[in-house]
Amino acid sequence: MKKIYQITLTIYILTILYIGFTHFQYTLFISVILLAPLLFVKNKLYQTEYLIYVYLTQVLGTSCQFYNFPYYDKCMHFLSGAIFVILAYFALKKHIPEKKYLYLMMNCVEMAIAFLWEVFEYSGLILFNYDASRHYTTGVHDTMQDMIFSFIAGLIISYVIYKYPSYIDSLYKSPQDNLPVISQQSHI
Repeated sequence: MKKIYQITLTIYILTILYIGFTHFQYTLFISVILLAPLLFVKNKLYQTEYLIYVYLTQVLGTSCQFYNFPYYDKCMHFLSGAIFVILAYFALKKHIPEKKYLYLMMNCVEMAIAFLWEVFEYSGLILFNYDASRHYTTGVHDTMQDMIFSFIAGLIISYVIYKYPSYIDSLYKSPQDNLPVISQQSHI
């Protein structure tokens, strides 16, 4: 996982440098700032997922204008729905023992984040005249589609977590969780 993380980080930085030298944009500052959370996360799987997501949405989507390609925006909202349901699962599973409430809350958290993202996109239009949501051309239609794609991904990943919780738990175990247990008896 460490090798994949290093390759991903290298591609991220090289892309930022290329964009900076060929067609500089203010969005590059955001792409650089979004590297900061990596300092606080120690798990390489989380770091890699974060880097890939930010690379696809911010660097390619915004800075390289991939959002102009048909359905790129929808794919990113689908991906975000999947990611945020997984994060909600790990954040809530210790606090909500009843499974039906856990899955309901996972999807509520995911939809709340999708809503906040749409507010963020709309704020870009109001504050910077950056029409990420295409409010001028599609209005509420794009926003509703984005939230529906996110919701569908959340439901799919919720089902996967429901069917295979031990697989999901083992995939996201931190290295500290995998340390061997040494009893005092083994030292005698």
